[in-house]
Amino acid sequence: MNNWQKKFSQAMDTVRTTASERFETVADEIFDGVFAEFDEFTTGQGLTASAPLSQSGVRTFKFAVMENAYALLTFRLSGMEHCEAQTEFAIPGSGKIDLMTERTSLVDADEEWSRGVFERSLDKLADACVDALADAPSGKLANV
Repeated sequence: MNNWQKKFSQAMDTVRTTASERFETVADEIFDGVFAEFDEFTTGQGLTASAPLSQSGVRTFKFAVMENAYALLTFRLSGMEHCEAQTEFAIPGSGKIDLMTERTSLVDADEEWSRGVFERSLDKLADACVDALADAPSGKLANV
């Protein structure tokens, strides 16, 4: 590497580190706090909530209706200034359910945005479960 390339590489390392640190601050202070609220509420509704993945640049939260019926919500650093929230759904007998993906800048990833992401994800989980039960001939989710 020539001198310019070294200087540029060091600058980009600083930018990536700063972005990662900002995401971790948002994740620790906002996503984890909002999850705690939803954990308490959803547990009262019979769901099992957990945080199966917490690593640099990624936070994942799971809400399970039963072992094989759940929503997996992942917040991740996207680029150097954005946060992406993606929810995967697994509901027996419902076929493939489209992912939900939302994106905002890190500075806008506040409690209101985070709470909305959790709410929309849980709404889609509940709707998918209701639809799967309505479609099931025995009134039960498949493979339960």
